[in-house]
Amino acid sequence: MAVASAFSLTEDFIAGLDGLLFEVCEELQLAPARHEQAVERYETLGALLESEGSPFYLLRPKIYPQGSMALGTTVKPADPEEPYDLDFVLELSLAHDRVDPMKLIGCLYQFLKGHAVYGPMTWQKKRCVRIEYANNFYLDILPACRNSTGVGTCIKVPDRARLGWSDSNPKGYISWFEEKSRAVFVGRAFDKAEPIPPQEAVAEKKPLPLAVQLFKRWRDLHYADDLTLAPISIVLTTLAAHSYRGERSLSRAMTSILGGIVLRIDSARAQGRRLQVLNPSNPAENLSERWDENQRAYSAFESGIRDFHRRWSQVVARVGNVNSELEGLFCEPVKTVLVKRAKRFQEARTAGRSGVTTAGRIVSAAAATVPMRQNTFYGAK
Repeated sequence: MAVASAFSLTEDFIAGLDGLLFEVCEELQLAPARHEQAVERYETLGALLESEGSPFYLLRPKIYPQGSMALGTTVKPADPEEPYDLDFVLELSLAHDRVDPMKLIGCLYQFLKGHAVYGPMTWQKKRCVRIEYANNFYLDILPACRNSTGVGTCIKVPDRARLGWSDSNPKGYISWFEEKSRAVFVGRAFDKAEPIPPQEAVAEKKPLPLAVQLFKRWRDLHYADDLTLAPISIVLTTLAAHSYRGERSLSRAMTSILGGIVLRIDSARAQGRRLQVLNPSNPAENLSERWDENQRAYSAFESGIRDFHRRWSQVVARVGNVNSELEGLFCEPVKTVLVKRAKRFQEARTAGRSGVTTAGRIVSAAAATVPMRQNTFYGAK
């Protein structure tokens, strides 16, 4: 009997924690207007690059999104003044061995730099051309060619640092991540230019993309003092997907993922090396190559993940104040959710619509074992 009671209390706590985390992820979503604006700008620029006036028109370009918007893992910036971005690929029908990579990225840059609208907003980056808009938003266009020696969706992209080509496979990566998101072990899965997928409501998302959103918010806060040490999103996303074990519970997924990443770090350390993260859809692409150039960044990643794992373990073990610990990890979204919950609870209590289970969880009066009395005490009469 005691075992059953303890199990019920644990399940009740996990259900409550999951509910809180889902609401936190709702707060992390881009505002619908911002998402729609990004889609509109992507479609407008894509139409220009596909038009007859484009230098790429006869090369039958394929334009498609990559990165967090394609994966459904975008989070709004922790600082409202920080920009958010959308990455997309401009893939030509030519094989890469027929194209000079530096001429390709230079051609894209010169075309946009000479445009009446985009010219003042155009900047050249290491592997892409960036369009910076006035309201904290930018588009990164990655020019690419089909990999002549690869298979499937593998591509080559210009790399100005190498003065040559680098490997990639955005489409293959998206397919891999979606497959990982569907890997539910308990018996069932959750129910022209290529369009950006519509922004899913949190209730429609699988645990893995939600976990990645939480990881990215933790990253933005933990490394806020020195963003050069922060692990890039694709590294966090890949490590999370590798360690995800199909849990339906978001909090259990977080536990599994953090434990899995720490095990990977420990395994690499035992072999006398650092953790390496490759593109699972194209192992020729080293997603963690920045750590080769910045050992401090890898050390900061390792210590940060261990700290995250330790603090998360305290949350699920209910050591100390769970809400305070969650606020420390994810900050403002947790505070916002707790305020909204308190307001809803007070409104429901005043209306007599709330109660408690035997485990002490606040629920609707219809689901409660014990109805909660209305607060009608207004001081001594």
